[in-house]
Amino acid sequence: MTVIEEWTGRHAHALRTALRLTNEAFAEQLGISPRTLTKWRERPELVPSPFLQEALDTYLKKAPPDAHLRFAANLGLHQGGGPIDKTVLTQLNTALGDLTRVLARLQAEDPERSPSP
Repeated sequence: MTVIEEWTGRHAHALRTALRLTNEAFAEQLGISPRTLTKWRERPELVPSPFLQEALDTYLKKAPPDAHLRFAANLGLHQGGGPIDKTVLTQLNTALGDLTRVLARLQAEDPERSPSP
């Protein structure tokens, strides 16, 4: 599990998106205004109060496993807790681009393979 020593706006935003909550829903859970969350997103270096640090710790601990994975990914971390190797990230982006091109070619050849709207 990812441990955050000191929460910042960047971490809070990553947690909100990992939990797939709106600004309003997450703000309500934390007992703050949605504007505060917007401020954290705009200024990711801001450090919330100690009370909010504890609340964010609690929400991270209670988050389901899939949200933990999304949280780590949002922060650019892998399961080992360190930064993702830039070479691996480049290779993954290249592979994704290749797959996208193959899928587009297959759909052009066979329109029935195209996803329904």
